[in-house]
Amino acid sequence: MLLVVDFNVVFSALVTSGKTRLVFELNDLFHKFEFVSTQYMYSELDDNLDKLLSLSKLPRGEISEVLEFIKRSVEIMPFKVFEDKAKEAMSLAPHLKDVPYVALSLKLDCKIFSGDKGIKRCLPDRVVTPAEAIDILLGRTAP
Repeated sequence: MLLVVDFNVVFSALVTSGKTRLVFELNDLFHKFEFVSTQYMYSELDDNLDKLLSLSKLPRGEISEVLEFIKRSVEIMPFKVFEDKAKEAMSLAPHLKDVPYVALSLKLDCKIFSGDKGIKRCLPDRVVTPAEAIDILLGRTAP
């Protein structure tokens, strides 16, 4: 199952070792999801690095390890792949920062892996939350 990875789930996986990180770890075992994202995700990480370091309950070395693990798990798509969907995404996304993820989701006709309540509210049929992803990975629900 193809899923667009939103920035907030990566940020969450780097801040704590909760459900979001568990999704990446379980997927490494079961390979049920093919994760893709936009180049913009790394820009958001760079922009939020200080916040990440101040909020994280993890040692800096572990943050680096988790980030490298996630980078290996997520294929990055350049903007040109989904730029034709940007205008449509602007009318659907709850915030401007969400437009690249929504546009990529529209282009690839797949769901977004996100814990963002705004995206879930605006696009309820197009979002897989961390809890839902765990249920899929463990076979509790169908993809």
